[in-house]
Amino acid sequence: MAKQPKTYTSTQTTQADGQIYRPGEPFTTAAPKGEHWEEVKTSDLAALRAPEPIPADVPIEKLETGALQAIAVEKNINPEGLDKKKLIAAIKAADEPRL
Repeated sequence: MAKQPKTYTSTQTTQADGQIYRPGEPFTTAAPKGEHWEEVKTSDLAALRAPEPIPADVPIEKLETGALQAIAVEKNINPEGLDKKKLIAAIKAADEPRL
């Protein structure tokens, strides 16, 4: 009877079944357990394979003045002489659809 494959991670770069895996990357193999391999429970496997979460955009009101000035320049707004409140208003106005 063939050995059932198991899923592992390793603390070192690992080769299994002709493929190379980075440290921490899950892999499944029927090969004998390696020295630096840790078996992964099925319940933990989905979390290991999930992509890193993408942080949501920061609300414009929480940005620093320098960041707001950079956004303003990208939207063809001259930020000179505008305080934070006026920069936010100008950026929001530039984002409004034109009729």
